[in-house]
Amino acid sequence: MSLEGVPVLSELRYAELSAGDRLGSFVEELAPVSDQLRGAIGVVAEGEHAPGGVLPLVTLRVLRRALRGIPPGGVLVRQRFTVHAPLPAGASVRVAVRVSAQREAHNGLQTTFTFAVHQADDLAAVVEWTILAAPE
Repeated sequence: MSLEGVPVLSELRYAELSAGDRLGSFVEELAPVSDQLRGAIGVVAEGEHAPGGVLPLVTLRVLRRALRGIPPGGVLVRQRFTVHAPLPAGASVRVAVRVSAQREAHNGLQTTFTFAVHQADDLAAVVEWTILAAPE
């Protein structure tokens, strides 16, 4: 899905979000990025399954669409992927995103986003957690 019309930066602040917020479900195409991330830099190599490097790109694109841009000032604290099934390299996937937790930490408000990546059969193939800290 294109990011055309979606701002790079959001006017939303992490403090405006709450644990439990469901931010929507978005469709993302894995091709041609899957083939561009496989093998040497600058070499396009076809393959049956999407490489792991496609996952952070897909979830960042979805976060940008869900929040109408990325809130400024956020710093990636942690990112974890649990892969239940391989993703076909040319697949369309549906990604549901929600705010699963928020807490105050020494480095600011930490917001945890959970992404569930579903294949065509609607089974969750990947679950990803991203924790972003927003210094205030």
